[in-house]
Amino acid sequence: MQGYKVAVKASLYMVYVFGAVLIAVSVAMPFMITWYVEERGGDETLPATIMLTCYPCIPFAATILISLRRLLKSVLGGLILGDKNLNLLRVTTISCFAITAITLAAGRQYKPFYIIALSAAACGLTFFIVRSLLGILLNERREKDLAEIEEGL
Repeated sequence: MQGYKVAVKASLYMVYVFGAVLIAVSVAMPFMITWYVEERGGDETLPATIMLTCYPCIPFAATILISLRRLLKSVLGGLILGDKNLNLLRVTTISCFAITAITLAAGRQYKPFYIIALSAAACGLTFFIVRSLLGILLNERREKDLAEIEEGL
């Protein structure tokens, strides 16, 4: 049973690394995009399009990372099936779908955003399915516990 704690801790460290990368990219994005467009000789409106798409996604990405951190900490604390974890997965799912909507709308201006939208939708769908399955397991466990209590009366 200790093996899962190693995986959870490794996942937690990855969440911290991705959080640091998110902060770094958020700060450096205008410089990186401007440099890229100057080097490639791209469209002059591309930096504005990318920044107007990426910056609204940053709060949702941060919310995902915070939710995953809380979820992993909860699992390390021993709570795997619980309403708290289901709510964290719901927040993560909604954030993924919000990023999907933002990047899907921006895909009309810059086609690679369609790939990001598809990726975010796939992540959101994955979190939705995991949340649904855990919700089913939690409800079955509650029904079983309730039946045991009723038998004991």
